[in-house]
Amino acid sequence: MASAQRYISGAGWEAVETYVDRAAPFESRALCEGWHNALAAVEQGKAAGIVTPLLVMLGHLEEDRANLAAWQARTGALITTPWAVVDAADSTDLRRSAA
Repeated sequence: MASAQRYISGAGWEAVETYVDRAAPFESRALCEGWHNALAAVEQGKAAGIVTPLLVMLGHLEEDRANLAAWQARTGALITTPWAVVDAADSTDLRRSAA
């Protein structure tokens, strides 16, 4: 979390909300309340995107990656980590672009 917070600050962005889900890392994101809150914040115009410490935290299951890709394509949201940006144009398989 500290690396993501430093990244946000260094980019000149403002953290609107911080969500921490204590779910098992390889469980479906559908089980994570914070995940749903983060998606809703973007959809409601409260945030421009999601910053996460690691891409795997966005979903390990194929279903999660497909849902996230469709969501990103629909919303145009920024999805990034301190080391990688998920490009909406390539989001169907969540390939990383150079940050």
